[in-house]
Amino acid sequence: MLNKKNTIKTAGIMVMATLLAKLAGMGREVLFASLYGTSGQAAAFLTASRIPLLFFDITLGAAISASFIPIYNEYLEADAKEAANRYANSFINLVLIITGVFCALGITFARPIAGLIGKGLAQPEKELAAQLVIILFPTMICTALAYALTGILQSHGEFNIPAAISLVSNGIMMLYLLFVRDRLGIHGVAFAMLIAWGFQVLVQLPSLQKKCFRYRPVLDLRSDGIKKTIKLALPILISSWVQPINSTVNIYLASFLNEGQAVAALDYANKLYIIFVGVLTYAVSNLIFPSISRLAAGENREELAAVVAKAIKVVLAVILPVMMLFLLLRVPIVRFVYERGEFDAQSTALTASALLFYSLGMAGFGVSEIANKAFYALKDGKTPMYIAMGGILLNILLSFLFVRGLSVGLWGLALAASIAATLIALALVFVLNKRLHLFKPRDAFNMIKLFVSTACMGMLTYFVFGLCSFSDSLAGRFLALLIPAAAGMLLYVLLLFVLHTEEAKDILAILQQKTKKVN
Repeated sequence: MLNKKNTIKTAGIMVMATLLAKLAGMGREVLFASLYGTSGQAAAFLTASRIPLLFFDITLGAAISASFIPIYNEYLEADAKEAANRYANSFINLVLIITGVFCALGITFARPIAGLIGKGLAQPEKELAAQLVIILFPTMICTALAYALTGILQSHGEFNIPAAISLVSNGIMMLYLLFVRDRLGIHGVAFAMLIAWGFQVLVQLPSLQKKCFRYRPVLDLRSDGIKKTIKLALPILISSWVQPINSTVNIYLASFLNEGQAVAALDYANKLYIIFVGVLTYAVSNLIFPSISRLAAGENREELAAVVAKAIKVVLAVILPVMMLFLLLRVPIVRFVYERGEFDAQSTALTASALLFYSLGMAGFGVSEIANKAFYALKDGKTPMYIAMGGILLNILLSFLFVRGLSVGLWGLALAASIAATLIALALVFVLNKRLHLFKPRDAFNMIKLFVSTACMGMLTYFVFGLCSFSDSLAGRFLALLIPAAAGMLLYVLLLFVLHTEEAKDILAILQQKTKKVN
């Protein structure tokens, strides 16, 4: 377990590694968008790339790490290293068998699956999507194995390598798109993605050797560890279906909008949103999960509640101003990031429209990630499962209502997802607070301060943006985005100190510790 002295350092490294990985992911999307825009090929590729991910999320997904880490840590806490190693190997082999079976099924039925999910696409795009699905389905095996190995490393206190695996895969994709470009066609991009995802596994092997983990071809399905994992995994799986099912419904409905261009526009907006909101959220949740799992196993509820509450408040303090920037600067953000090559002004307008309404769900997304990990640490997968099922149903109903009933178009899909994400987060926190007593009355007052700070920064950002006038060059677009965003963020941080928020006190405490070390 990390000690307090190293926690801040580790968190900083994780945030930087995650940030670099997300920036590389954004670079990958920028290069892909410049080559294929919102064309039929882009719609086919993005539809196809979602299908293996959908199968993975529905069959294993978050359950790999969320059900594995608590049980694995029980063995480590009991100092049963040999039993822990046997359990980990059995778990890995079970994961490989499951993903192998579903990969074979996915490849066999690629054409009807692609035709169903991308039903509104033209026939040539459906056929292309089916071809790409066959190439991309083995990424499901790579992703599952990478998740399992990540759980082992994080349980042994190694967070930096797991945080960097996406940087490796996204870096490989960037190099391919930058130098090979579209010379090998869209099929070449699919093969490059398969290779890149394979490297997520390879880069973790040296660290696993250092932690004295050795792979063994064992499969003990009768062990207590595997039985506990299976029992815990099912509710975790269902609770994690929100994002993949929402995305699948969005692809299905979007394939009928804007001659299929809405599929690519939604995907670009969603990835841009995930890149930014995920940097801190994933870093914080992955950092605290092994620790809160051990606190829960030791029945240390008071410290567990303190850690979870602090994580939620930190995530909100960072996400709220970012959400405000996305709401106000969505068009210049999309223009700066994507608009070049085949990605034209019409593509920018479509993507910015989706980004506006996706941004409304940022806070809900971030809080849900932390709250879910808290429930999993408590070995309670049923509560988030029931809440997630309600969220999934709500999202589907709202999506069809907005698109088919009210005919509002593309942005209705993003709005439905954000409403569902926000309500899920509120429900999770309400139940978790009743169980652990996370928040005190002063926390409500502190939240009001955060909302006031965010509102004030939003007004300044909007005012400064109205004053900015730059050329349409890349540098001009960057300045038009940077200046209002920087002005708003500076005001936000200043107000945190002026209003004496908890976050300002934490920053001062860290700075004082650094000053003492220097002196």
